[in-house]
Amino acid sequence: MIYGYYIIAFLVALVLSLVLTPVVRFLAQKYNLAIPQPRPRDIHGKPIPRLGGVALFVSFWLVVIGYLLINPDQLNFINNKIFGIDKNLLGVFLGSLVLIIVGIIDDIRGMKPWIKLFWQLVAAIIVVIFGIKIWWFSNPLGGANIILANWTYIFVPVWTVLIINVINWLDGLDGLADGISLISLFVLGFLALAPNVNQPATALMCAILAGSAAGFLFFNFNPAKIFLGDSGSMFLGFMIAIASIISGGKVATAALVLGVPILDAIWVILRRIFSKKSPMQADKFHLHHRFLDIGLSQRQTVLILYTLSAGFGIVALQNGTRGKMIAGLWLLGIMIIMGISLVVCKKRKTI
Repeated sequence: MIYGYYIIAFLVALVLSLVLTPVVRFLAQKYNLAIPQPRPRDIHGKPIPRLGGVALFVSFWLVVIGYLLINPDQLNFINNKIFGIDKNLLGVFLGSLVLIIVGIIDDIRGMKPWIKLFWQLVAAIIVVIFGIKIWWFSNPLGGANIILANWTYIFVPVWTVLIINVINWLDGLDGLADGISLISLFVLGFLALAPNVNQPATALMCAILAGSAAGFLFFNFNPAKIFLGDSGSMFLGFMIAIASIISGGKVATAALVLGVPILDAIWVILRRIFSKKSPMQADKFHLHHRFLDIGLSQRQTVLILYTLSAGFGIVALQNGTRGKMIAGLWLLGIMIIMGISLVVCKKRKTI
């Protein structure tokens, strides 16, 4: 079976995550780490441990290390090696290490948004230094490909920081960011296995991270026992961004499956700027908050957003670049209609 190899990787990571997540939760509670009082913008009413990213990070990299010891060729992205480790993969590890450390500090002590943004950019630049690039895009209108050339050195950091923050801002409801990340990883993994893409190392990386995310979701779905925290949301966003560009571009697919949170993030940034507020200032005006405002439960809201992401993920897998562009326009239309409907429903509810 072609998928059997990847299913095993998924299951091993899932079991590790199922074991490590309650351990991290226990330690956070025992030592009173990253268990802040709920903030005005938070949905939960009682203190819940963060630091879930530690369980994700450790379970993912333990499985990766296992493969590097047993069969390193399975995680071969380029031919260049450093200390016998794939150069791209080493860059991913170092970038993710920066983010997990920054995320842990933020979860425990708090950190100013602009300082976090700086370290996100550092992590993104690290992967560029270690050779992760994207040289061209397929032209959605047909004809010759769109060549990025040296613009890749700008695109990769910008794309990486964007997706880090998209997942970070999505982490507002139990299981939302982790579940949509899981859907994104499944879609990117299946795409990487397609004959015309043929990126088995990327597919394996996606399978391992999906297993870690699935194990964590067991404890993070409503009612959550532990949160991703910035350590987890930034790690997931970083890894999804890398999975969409390493070994060749899958950006259009990632943009479509993450289309709802990406468009929501863009809208929120523009609204904050026009309101003369910092674009990094958190609030309760994200799409998922608006669903709650009209009376939907956390579970109902999360399942609706899961369905949208999964639906457009399936569309992405079945279409080429032109089809994805058309689907993206449909998604934009759906978001506009949905946004207007939510505002109208809230006004009627408050009358």
